[in-house]
Amino acid sequence: MTIRVLKTGDMYRIEGPAKVVVRRGQIYATGVVYGEGQSFTVLRARRLVIKALGDSEVELVLGPGALMEKVAPQEEIVDEWERRIADVDPRGVALIIGMMDVGKSTLAAMLGNKALSRGYKVAVIDADVGQNDLGPPTTVSMARLTRYITHLRQLAAEKSIFLQSTSLERVWPRAVEQIAKAVDYARERWGVETIVINTDGWVLDEEAVAFKRKLIERLKPSLIVAIQVERELAPIIEGYGNVVVLPPPPHVRVRTREDRKIHREMGYGRYIFPPVELALSLDKTPLCNLPIFRGVELSDDLRRMLTRAVGAPVLKAFQAGGRVYAVVQSDTWSLRKVGGFQVVCLPNEFEKGLLVGLEDREGFLVGLGVLKKIYYDRRKAVVYTSSDVERRIGEVKCIRLGLVRLDENFNEVERATNLLKVEET
Repeated sequence: MTIRVLKTGDMYRIEGPAKVVVRRGQIYATGVVYGEGQSFTVLRARRLVIKALGDSEVELVLGPGALMEKVAPQEEIVDEWERRIADVDPRGVALIIGMMDVGKSTLAAMLGNKALSRGYKVAVIDADVGQNDLGPPTTVSMARLTRYITHLRQLAAEKSIFLQSTSLERVWPRAVEQIAKAVDYARERWGVETIVINTDGWVLDEEAVAFKRKLIERLKPSLIVAIQVERELAPIIEGYGNVVVLPPPPHVRVRTREDRKIHREMGYGRYIFPPVELALSLDKTPLCNLPIFRGVELSDDLRRMLTRAVGAPVLKAFQAGGRVYAVVQSDTWSLRKVGGFQVVCLPNEFEKGLLVGLEDREGFLVGLGVLKKIYYDRRKAVVYTSSDVERRIGEVKCIRLGLVRLDENFNEVERATNLLKVEET
């Protein structure tokens, strides 16, 4: 434990894990003024800037690897962020956009805290599917804010929606609708007055611009906060009047691609471990986005004819509408036109290791799982999932196949994007 005396205006950068207790005076952190006897924490490997609003004394408990260093006011942007958003009405939907590692999640915590301090009911939605702080990777997750926080990770997801992937490039139209669904739920079920949305860092190419603008059109946010390095967000925010543009903090921790991958893999393990093996009937709990057991199974004779047509042994085949889904003894996915049908050729064991979302009747996530095997004759799927999901298995109404393949240690080994060509949305 360390006691530190701060002069009015002093700024310190703290890297966690750490706990700060105000013994006297007032300390500003993440949009909140903490007074005598109040405390806050800085999570491991996270950074936080604090400022003394008067002569103050703080008690510090620094964990392994933690540090606290004094910084000059011009080295940080705390004052500018505070000045630019101090008078913003926090009611409605606040949408935060920006590239990766520009402080979006910190700003989300700050805006949420400010709304809470004014007595509003607040929800936070984390729509960063690759680096989600509230819930599992691959999800849009949401939680109510009932106390001040310094980091979004101090909240636990109350509701999550499985978006199948760790990036939104290929699934963004569905992402728009599912983020809107989360907003509607927060308003209608929770009765919140402020909704703060943290978004992913995909902003630079044409598809990214189309996604973000479509999201703005769909949500009609009362406030757009753009954290901009230069003018990279101009194509997204052009034409909108309710925009506040902020500079990024100069000392935000930049994570490498490998750091982000490790963070996700730890997330999979956290939400699935310790795994239990469940055998689920695909008649009672169908695949949400692949109707292979909802159609008519082809007879042996028709399968043999199909084998000749597609040039590979067909192990099982199901007709659903104008499509035939054929499980073939092959390593490749393909789409063929046979007669008047479109034939979807699924490689045998295509399902092995796929991340799946076990969804309830409203389409919210009950839990993540990893698909081990589909037994076609028994019409069952074996899934590794958490013991919590096992306890709540009665809530699970369908299994949504994801676009990420994991190994037995929850390491990402492949993006299974072929599924997008054939899935039922």
